[in-house]
Amino acid sequence: MHPAISINTLSLAPADLAAQIDTVAGIGARAISPGIEQVEQTGAQEAARLIRDAGLEVATLTYRAFGFATPADVASARERLAHTIEVAATIGAQTVIMTTGGRGTLTWAQAVDAFAEAVAPCTVLAEQAGVRLGIEPTSHLYADASIVHRLADVTAVARKAGVSVIIDTFACWFDADIEQAIADAGPLLSLIQVSDYVYGDRGLPCRAVPGDGAIPFERIIPVIAATGFDGYFDLEIIGPRLQAEGQEQGLRRAANHIGKLLG
Repeated sequence: MHPAISINTLSLAPADLAAQIDTVAGIGARAISPGIEQVEQTGAQEAARLIRDAGLEVATLTYRAFGFATPADVASARERLAHTIEVAATIGAQTVIMTTGGRGTLTWAQAVDAFAEAVAPCTVLAEQAGVRLGIEPTSHLYADASIVHRLADVTAVARKAGVSVIIDTFACWFDADIEQAIADAGPLLSLIQVSDYVYGDRGLPCRAVPGDGAIPFERIIPVIAATGFDGYFDLEIIGPRLQAEGQEQGLRRAANHIGKLLG
């Protein structure tokens, strides 16, 4: 399996973290991407031991939405993100992936400024801990959890806030300017999440194994490679398609498809 492949635990059937670590190691990936809740349930030190003993690295730790729309949101989000950064450092996560949080009644421009100001103390903590904070694009259906849906907007907000860019291909492959947006994001890239979309799927979650759908990875991945990005390609295949096939078989197919394109 290509050494740049990681597997996000959101791709796996529900199980405790120890079992999911065994699954990822058995599939042959080099890294795992758990959620903060999973690590907390196991305990950060124990999770670090289990991951290390399995011979895995941690590509990213999932934080989810950073609330900033009200002062109460900011206080809670900062406390939770500071804790997540500490956990990420303990388990050796390279990045913490998050969405910006929703904007409430703010205009988009106001929301960008508010997010950047709210997250600033946490960017300092992350730098001190050797962990990169990263924001990702999302579907507009998650407007309650994010202000960025196009990759170009993610990059603009990331620059303003001093954080990195994580490309979720499922969320932005259809951007009219996707190739240029990837090139512009290049210096800020910290992780690429991959899954496919099958025309006609309407209900989320509906992600597919890369190569089974419409996303032109044969065009997108070379553009990513041209930026000099050398981090992980994280398999985040959420939904019934993967489980119907069998998660281990499907994830191996996904890894093989992306690995061939990486060379």
